[in-house]
Amino acid sequence: MLYEPTTLASVARRIGETLSVDYGLDPKPIFAELGIDDGKFLKPGARVPFTKMNELWLHATAATGDPWFGFAVGARAMPGDFFVLGHAWLASATLHGAMSRLCRYGHVLTTRSSHLELQSRAAGYALVESFPQGAVLPQKAAKDAGFVALISLCDIITEAPVRPLRVELTVPIESQSDRYDTLFECPVEYGSDKETLLFAAEDFDAPLAGSIPEVARATDRIAENYIESLDSSSVATAVRQMLVQMLPSGRTDQDTVANRLYRSRSTLQRQLSAEGTSYRDILETTRQALAEQYLLDGEYSQAQIAFMVGFADQSNFARAFKRWTGKSPGEYQKAA
Repeated sequence: MLYEPTTLASVARRIGETLSVDYGLDPKPIFAELGIDDGKFLKPGARVPFTKMNELWLHATAATGDPWFGFAVGARAMPGDFFVLGHAWLASATLHGAMSRLCRYGHVLTTRSSHLELQSRAAGYALVESFPQGAVLPQKAAKDAGFVALISLCDIITEAPVRPLRVELTVPIESQSDRYDTLFECPVEYGSDKETLLFAAEDFDAPLAGSIPEVARATDRIAENYIESLDSSSVATAVRQMLVQMLPSGRTDQDTVANRLYRSRSTLQRQLSAEGTSYRDILETTRQALAEQYLLDGEYSQAQIAFMVGFADQSNFARAFKRWTGKSPGEYQKAA
């Protein structure tokens, strides 16, 4: 079976709701034309093929005649629209933790080919999204909805509004608009090769009043299981499962994993690229997810955890964990 990217059906439901309520249009003919079953929209975790979702964005935008249709959809987004990822977001201890979960469990929302990561910068933390060469890109309206929804979700969990320090968008320079300036309330650079939102470290590290560590840990496990269940033929899932088994042995080289999956190194690289990821990305996110889980469980020493996630010594593990989260392992445990 070929790996087919999908998106949560709740996104299609919000598109339909926006067409109906904000524009007075009946969305059913559009759903019918595209073969999208709106009868399953209320089923938790239901999904729609990404190709159909991309067409839905295109058709809906054309029907409204509004190039900013995505802003209207994003304004209606609620945490529940993101299934278990939304619950994990609400229970996070910090905005850094929430954004880390967005990157780690982004496939709950959509499994399309893209790479979302949180980078530590001198000025703070940057949320960066990029797409592999040849990937089918989301429609402008879909990106716009994502930007608006992200800002809205931040406002829901923070006591005071949090806005980026700087934003870089792939929007062409000739298409720049004050709509983005108004949304982000910061300098916006256009014509970039990636979507980048830079946030202040103090905003990311501030404790959140709604944090519930037990719920966060539970939703993490549910999200991981849900992602693995989406498509058992996903090569990324197979690599992740293999790494979980191999990490305690310290053998994490790509050649060994490829051999155990009966593939050449080049074939594995090509297949992972087609799914919008890489071996290094999966290794890093798997190590981070396991390390955070072990630290929060509190059953193992940091030296034991370092060994369990494939590090030869505790100092290398501590440096890697600081790079992943911006905190030392001890600081992470205290913050949680």
